[in-house]
Amino acid sequence: MAEPLLREALSIAEVECGENTLRLCGALNALGLLFKDLAKYDEARACYERALDLVDTDQGSSIEIAALYHNLGGIEHARQNYVDGEIFARKGIEIRKSIAGLNDQALAADMVALAAILDGQQKFDEAEPLYLDALQTLERSPETNAAEIAVALNDLGALYAQRGLADRAEELLTRAADIKVRTIGSHHPDVAVTLNNLAIVHKRQGDLARASALYERALDIFEKTLGPDHPKTTACRRNYHHCSRSGLGPDEQTRAKADEAAIDSRSANSDSRFNHDQLAL
Repeated sequence: MAEPLLREALSIAEVECGENTLRLCGALNALGLLFKDLAKYDEARACYERALDLVDTDQGSSIEIAALYHNLGGIEHARQNYVDGEIFARKGIEIRKSIAGLNDQALAADMVALAAILDGQQKFDEAEPLYLDALQTLERSPETNAAEIAVALNDLGALYAQRGLADRAEELLTRAADIKVRTIGSHHPDVAVTLNNLAIVHKRQGDLARASALYERALDIFEKTLGPDHPKTTACRRNYHHCSRSGLGPDEQTRAKADEAAIDSRSANSDSRFNHDQLAL
């Protein structure tokens, strides 16, 4: 329902304002966010790039340009094109740092996004300090949206899980899940993101019953909210099946463990309605 409404709004704006006006950026960005949620990544990127062209041509603000680079980085991260994603993310941060007086929370969100891209390339030593610095910034500000903190906790917890730091991972992921349930409800797909990651931790700790229950709960949420074929749904379903095959031989178990897919806030989006994508206007 949302997609045809946004397309109609964009068409009306083009008729009333012209096709090359800065006033279209808000509609293009909103449509890009929706396309990303639907895993229509080419369409999302096209919206962001068109908005970026308009901003550059019509002398839009640096805040808008930084937000669009952030979102472009998120698209490439979502489809695991980490090289391009890192370029976009670093460009957004470079612009963000040049903006005098900008709230540090926006920069912290950019840092979390870059850290997730580095994490996807297994550059853990680069990603971890970015997560920690961003989390410190977000937690010390009383104005920070709790959803943004949950994003950082989820992604840092997933990193610790990959590094075999199960206790630290469980603590952060549990905090992330609690915040998400409290702020967006227990049946939101962003909650399922963290439940999936928490299940991975419990499976690796040998608690298969708890892991299976978490996977099943996450999969139910994904299927009901995103449908059976969304990348988040298929990743979680694969994890759930691997967990149920825990009685396999050692070699097969090793392969199954390697195939487990942690889900972070941007690639699976991802993440609370903040989604770690940003509105350009």
